Amino acid sequence: MSQTEVTATLKLKGDPQEASLDQTVEQIIRSQKNLLIGSAKSDRVVLGPDPEGLKILPKNTRKRLEEGGVDISNGYPYRPEQDKIPIYLDEAFAIRNDDYPYIERGKNADPEKKALFGAATEVIDLTKHIGTEIVGLQLAELNEKQKDELALLIAERGVVFFRKQKLSPKQQLELGEYYERNC
Repeated sequence: MSQTEVTATLKLKGDPQEASLDQTVEQIIRSQKNLLIGSAKSDRVVLGPDPEGLKILPKNTRKRLEEGGVDISNGYPYRPEQDKIPIYLDEAFAIRNDDYPYIERGKNADPEKKALFGAATEVIDLTKHIGTEIVGLQLAELNEKQKDELALLIAERGVVFFRKQKLSPKQQLELGEYYERNC
């Protein structure tokens, strides 16, 4: 991999005395089309779907994505356009720091978790105080009452395990959005 030194001369819009250092740095970064933001292992710039990513994608992952309806025909993973990538830490925090209504999903759950435990073939507490494995239950098939009871169980036990899940990427997103905000 070769390294190239890039020197850029900028004409800032407006009065140059008013441009902050942050604005100058951002303009330099955004104006360089071959400048990678973040870590990269090659010299090539890839925005959008990465065709080379398909070559190293494990077969079981490819199968899961295809079965889940994720279009990877043009490449994987998808990388956003350079102007959509945060440059400064405060920009990255701003993505997640907007206000949104919070719903405590475990608040109204049955403390005995009858709907959740009743649908499982086995419930195993892994230690006295932390960790539970729920056997014979698919996360994709949980109703709202069971999801609320799961939230309470996670709050009580810290971690809950479900093995052999058939959950598409879209279903994973939907389950996460039930507990959190829509991204």
